[in-house]
Amino acid sequence: MTDSHQKVGFTSAVLLIIGNVIGAGTFTISGLMLSQVGHPVLVLLIWLIAGLVMLCGAACYGALARQIPESGGEYLFISRMFHPVLGCLAGWVSLLVGFSAPIAVCAFALGEYTRHWSIFSGLADSRAIGTAFVILIVIMHSFGRYQGLMIQNLIISSKLALICAFIYLISDQIVMEQLNISSLPSPVDWHIDGLSTGFIWAFFAYSGWNSVIYIASELKESQQNLMKVTMTGSCLVLLIYLILNYAILGQEHVYDTLGQVDYLLLIAEHSSSPWAVMIAAFIVNLALLSSLSALIMMGPRVYAKMADDGFLPKFLQTKSGSFHNSIVFQGIVALLILWCVSFEFMLTSIGYLLGICCVLTVIGLVRLKLKDRHIKVLFWPYAPAIFIASVTFCVIHHIYMHPVYSLTGLALVLPSLLFWFLGKNANAVKEKG
Repeated sequence: MTDSHQKVGFTSAVLLIIGNVIGAGTFTISGLMLSQVGHPVLVLLIWLIAGLVMLCGAACYGALARQIPESGGEYLFISRMFHPVLGCLAGWVSLLVGFSAPIAVCAFALGEYTRHWSIFSGLADSRAIGTAFVILIVIMHSFGRYQGLMIQNLIISSKLALICAFIYLISDQIVMEQLNISSLPSPVDWHIDGLSTGFIWAFFAYSGWNSVIYIASELKESQQNLMKVTMTGSCLVLLIYLILNYAILGQEHVYDTLGQVDYLLLIAEHSSSPWAVMIAAFIVNLALLSSLSALIMMGPRVYAKMADDGFLPKFLQTKSGSFHNSIVFQGIVALLILWCVSFEFMLTSIGYLLGICCVLTVIGLVRLKLKDRHIKVLFWPYAPAIFIASVTFCVIHHIYMHPVYSLTGLALVLPSLLFWFLGKNANAVKEKG
């Protein structure tokens, strides 16, 4: 059987979701959240509520993917349900901040964590080390989907095993009184701004739950498995997040991590186990590496689909099931961002547009459901209502807090309108011919 006929199995697809979600955000946000809300139980509550919103989104995306079981993500859904021009805008957002910018930040973080290792002692620049990782994984996935998946599954499985080991090592130091709901301050003393900021950070950390829609047409028995994969992967991510944060937030020295990005290592240093620090370091590096691999694998499916539809250059089209050109192109864009643009600028400028694309996608599902009552949507109508309301709140809050950056973001995605115009004209010529 040739590589072009290989299909992604159920387990590989679930691991793809886990690998994409459990990345940099997982191990950097809880310490920041704690500084915003001031109590471990509130942080755990934020993770729980944000995770439930994620499950609502997963239920909606799974139902929609059943109706349109093709690779292409929000670009495909929005193009089909609304208009190709909106799909092009969504595709352009995916190109810049959905995949390329996170690849850049994962690469930079990997460089930061590994440049002190003896093997990299001669390279002081984190970007140089990050560039090497990007090139290595681009080559890995360029060899073929099957080989890339096998290596990726091994990395993700190792990461999960280490997370379980870390939780076990620190579990004997959990202070139950610290996680007692009765210890919560009165609701009137809660920091509303801190809670809203914490929710936005949590939604960012959960991003990637919709990974499977980017490989929908490559999934084995996609019609039957799309919903199962999406819900299984999302439920496992929520379970891992809650157990991991329960163990961490219950530690006696958790308040030492207030506002700290590397809180996992700080907790490990206070552990009674001599293995905790080493395992924590491996977890972070494997998390970044698996996220980098998942992003490099999924993104090219969007660009190839846009090229197939005539809205990106022809050299990005799928050739005999291969996404080689799209993978290399995405790698180049990510390296340009790594060396020339800060990730914070990209995220602040157009990160909120990802939320808009997700909300628009779920609204499209609602429209389809109202037209065809036979479409099955889990937890209807509560799932789409909760997801739309929650993500819309986050988007509005972001625009309110960063109006100038938000306008800048709109300007950055305007070139997609040119590609749509050129593609529309080219397709019209083909139809007349």
